[in-house]
Amino acid sequence: MPDGATIIDVGAQSTRTLGRELTAQEEIERVCPVIAALHAEGVLTSVDTWTAEVARAAAEAGVDLLNDVTGLVDPAMVAVASEFRLPAAAMHMRGRPQHHREVDQRYEDIAAEVQAFLEERADALEAAGTGQVWLDPGFGFAKSPQDNLRLLCALPALVDTGRPVLISASRKGFLSELLGRGDRQDSEGLLEATVAFNALAASAGGHVARVHDVAQVADALAVVNAVRATAR
Repeated sequence: MPDGATIIDVGAQSTRTLGRELTAQEEIERVCPVIAALHAEGVLTSVDTWTAEVARAAAEAGVDLLNDVTGLVDPAMVAVASEFRLPAAAMHMRGRPQHHREVDQRYEDIAAEVQAFLEERADALEAAGTGQVWLDPGFGFAKSPQDNLRLLCALPALVDTGRPVLISASRKGFLSELLGRGDRQDSEGLLEATVAFNALAASAGGHVARVHDVAQVADALAVVNAVRATAR
C-alpha cells in the first residue's frame, strides 16, 4: 500500500456545508469502479457513504468496511451491514451531513454524550449481526474547537470500551481555528496540525487514523508506536 496506508477510504459525497448532494446513482458510478478495481488487487477498502443503496452496491463490489458519518441510524444501512456481515464505522454527529453547522453546538458533557451515542449504536449494530463496529467521535462535526479538545482528552475512556476507535480529524477547520486562522480548510499549517492531532490521539489509544497526508502521519505514528511499545 502506498505511503504506509492499510485501507483506502473511497467516497464521492462531500460533507462540506452546502456541498452539492449527489444522487445515489451518481455516488455508485463514482465509487464502485474504484472499489472493484482495488478489491481485484487485494487492497482493503471502505466506502464513505450514508446511503444504503450506495452501501449495497459497494458491498457487491467487494468493499471491506462501511464508513457512515450518520452513525448507521438508517435501518436500511444496518440491513446492508448485517446481510454482508460488514464491519462498520459509526460516527457521532448532531444534525445531518452538510447541515451540521446549523444545529445547536452546546453540550453539557460532550464526552459523555458522544460515548453514550457510540456505545448505543455499537450495541445495536452488533445485535443486528454486523461485523466489528468501529467508533468515530466525529471531530469537527457540530463541535466547537474546545469541544474537540475535550473529546481528545476523553479518548482513553472510549478506547476502554474495547472497540476500535477511528480518528477523522485530517485538515479539518477546527484545527485551523486552534491555530488562530479561522475555520478554514486551506490555511497554512494544517498538515502540521493534522500530524500533531493524530499523534496525540494515537498516544491516547486511538487505533485508526483517517487522513489525507498518509506518509507524514504514518511517520509520526511510527514514533508514537515505538514509544508506546517501550513504555509497556
